[in-house]
Amino acid sequence: MTDARKQAGAHPLASLIAPLTPEQFFADYYEKDWYCTPEPVPAVGDLLSIDRIDEIISDSELPPSSLTMAKSGEALPFEEYTHPNGVIDRGSVLDNFRNGATIVLPQLHYADGKLYSFCLGLEREFGARIQSNIYLTPSNAHGFGIHYDDHDVFVLQVSGRKKWEIYGQRDGLPFRGENFRKDRDDPGDLSETFVLEPGQCLYVPRGLAHRALTEGDEASLHITVGILVQTWAEFMLEAVAEASLRIPAMRQSLPRSLYFDESKREENAALFRALLDQIHAKASFDATLSAFGSNFVMDQGPRVRGALNTLIEGVGEEDRFRVRDAILYTMEDGEEGPQLAIAGSAVALEPDLAPQLREALATGSLAMADLTVADRDDLRDTVETLVAFGLLERA
Repeated sequence: MTDARKQAGAHPLASLIAPLTPEQFFADYYEKDWYCTPEPVPAVGDLLSIDRIDEIISDSELPPSSLTMAKSGEALPFEEYTHPNGVIDRGSVLDNFRNGATIVLPQLHYADGKLYSFCLGLEREFGARIQSNIYLTPSNAHGFGIHYDDHDVFVLQVSGRKKWEIYGQRDGLPFRGENFRKDRDDPGDLSETFVLEPGQCLYVPRGLAHRALTEGDEASLHITVGILVQTWAEFMLEAVAEASLRIPAMRQSLPRSLYFDESKREENAALFRALLDQIHAKASFDATLSAFGSNFVMDQGPRVRGALNTLIEGVGEEDRFRVRDAILYTMEDGEEGPQLAIAGSAVALEPDLAPQLREALATGSLAMADLTVADRDDLRDTVETLVAFGLLERA
């Protein structure tokens, strides 16, 4: 493996924005302004190719949700590239592409191991869910009109060239679901045009209007990496919900006078303020953070390549395992004792094992022989469970 590929695996953000550092990116560009790498970066070309797209379209299972198409700024009707039963019609896909339509492969990282590993690494760096959508656009065409997105994106130009147009930034970052509507939203004036060359990477914050058109006679393949952040508004809503469990008055129904009796307006406003005071007194940052953290970790998709072989071979006392790259986990004391949260599950831990396991995982590797517990069968069961859920792999 080359140094560049090792760097991309360990620090995918740094590999996308070079020569900018992550510290400079978060200080000067993140959620503020667009940024384009001045030169191609190795990580882009290493992730995908048109040959891989050809393989997916020709040989992979293509259920209805696996592919969409767009042309001249509008989504193509499903019936133009699907069979009557909803399955993707591969021939119609290629025929529409021949006639100027863009092929879109949404969420391809769930079907491609290299993309998936890359997205998992970015999730750790951004503390947010990461998705990838693939766009293959024929020469001299464009898939979508002027718009802004409701999430930040990195655009990785794999092959071909795209002419980009940058317009205005809307007032205030959009919430999830606040999509651009051309009959309502003003994209602002054209402020910048440039051509994204193969291997270059572009960052576009949510709310910044833009448009991209294929440049030249070569088809354009690019990866759009979306950053699906959670906001302070969502955190505060969770804090209110969590605090409400300890405020009996929050369970009471809204008064009948709220909507129809103006004479009760100040009385209801006073009750509202009193409840806010109780929320302020009882809301817990730690409890809210724990809930958000556990949900974020458990919602991460599994990554279990190699686990089946390990479980078939069995786990011995001296077998050494390492923590899989970019895997998220948390350890905390639940209502029924210590537990470890991992993608898709929470694993109960024995009280004597939990502190030792926390320390061993922090070092990045462990063997059963490193851990001093009385019940070795339970220890083996726990290690095998962590292998099954993708936290541990053979060193």
